[in-house]
Amino acid sequence: MPSGTIDDRVCAVVVSYFPDLARLDALLESVRAQAAMTVIVDNGSGAEALADIRRMAQRATVKLIEFGENRGIGAAHNAGIRYAMENGFAYVLLLDHDSCLSRDCVPQLLQASKRLSDAGMKVAAVGPQYYDETSARRAPFWRFDRWSYRRIYAAPAEDVIETSVLISSGSLIAADVLQAVGLMDESLFIDGVDWEWCFRAAAQGYRLFGVTAAQMQHSLGDSGVKVFGRILPLHSPLRHYYVYRNTVLMCKMAKIPMSWKFYFSLRLTIRFLIYMGLAPLRRERCRMIMRGMRDGFSGCRGRIGLKT
Repeated sequence: MPSGTIDDRVCAVVVSYFPDLARLDALLESVRAQAAMTVIVDNGSGAEALADIRRMAQRATVKLIEFGENRGIGAAHNAGIRYAMENGFAYVLLLDHDSCLSRDCVPQLLQASKRLSDAGMKVAAVGPQYYDETSARRAPFWRFDRWSYRRIYAAPAEDVIETSVLISSGSLIAADVLQAVGLMDESLFIDGVDWEWCFRAAAQGYRLFGVTAAQMQHSLGDSGVKVFGRILPLHSPLRHYYVYRNTVLMCKMAKIPMSWKFYFSLRLTIRFLIYMGLAPLRRERCRMIMRGMRDGFSGCRGRIGLKT
């Protein structure tokens, strides 16, 4: 498919939650030239923000699904995916409101997916190379084997890189794969939803690929804390609850490689020490992290305070 051509097989699903309106507008503009349909699923942004999103959706001829409350990113993705599948789209492109696609991102993803499938690969999803605006770094792809893991920083000349996981934003997934693997796990609510789906797909024999020619801007954190010259994404204390709870929950899942469990347990331990030493709201962060870990060991899922 020629660069810049709209593909009528692709439905983009954008999840919004109190978005920066200028960033959301830029995202919609970047998607409009590359996908036949865009669906915004709003996770309870509030009356004022939602009024702006409604006007933006009308101007851009976008389908808007309003939850009226925060049901989590898994539920929002699933609502958009169901809409795309019910309306006959062959591919779903998942996006967060704080991403922005390069001009030919979707055509590059489609070309790579078709080429890999034609070569006999069982493709779960393809995703772009993204630049993290919070850390001001090009994000690596990750490969987790049973006992080892490594970051893979793509060289400019590389085409596709097999990876164990893709972040949800920018992921292009075929509808028939979603039917086979299943939709997103809504009980995780937010963090780890994309990773769990990737490992679930891999357990069924599917493979994931990063496409270096497809580019995307993305922000991983609300702010950042500087440590040894690097900027680490810094979320709210409430978000820390989900990060730590869901990491514990995923460490209990048989399909997750031991290398992932070791790496993330170590990483979150180190980050806890950094948060307690350098981040603001330390007491609140500590309280929410401890609650998240306790709830994870207890098997609590869903929105905080609810059990499923």
